[in-house]
Amino acid sequence: GEGIAGRFLSGLSGKNVKVDSGGDKVTLTGEGGEVSFEAGGDLPESFPKDFPIYTGSKLVNSFSASGEEGDGVSVVWETGDSFDKVTDFYKKKLQEDGWKVESTFEQKDSFTSSFKKGEVGGFIGVTLGEGNKVTISVTIGVK
Repeated sequence: GEGIAGRFLSGLSGKNVKVDSGGDKVTLTGEGGEVSFEAGGDLPESFPKDFPIYTGSKLVNSFSASGEEGDGVSVVWETGDSFDKVTDFYKKKLQEDGWKVESTFEQKDSFTSSFKKGEVGGFIGVTLGEGNKVTISVTIGVK
């Protein structure tokens, strides 16, 4: 499995890529950096400790990358709480915790906001999906 994936990705990138798969986590390592994807599990180490996480939400998956340009992380949670309750939490908590909200876009069942704090910036998306499940996705980059 990993040998085939590593050879395939090396062929695509033209560089040597190492694939490490353990449990529900896959890590790809190449000359320019490293990329990891994990289903469930824990938050990536590079996820900011001071970013607000909605209480009672379940971590669905995470994706992290590190390279010469900096580090990036993307995390997805799910909750059975109402869409309005989740968006109200983030509208209030981001500012309370010192995150500068740069832009916000809202429409029915969808909320997106970009934010920044020092050298850390990113965006959050909250959407209402099937079965009234609310998905919270956060993507953050660190220089």
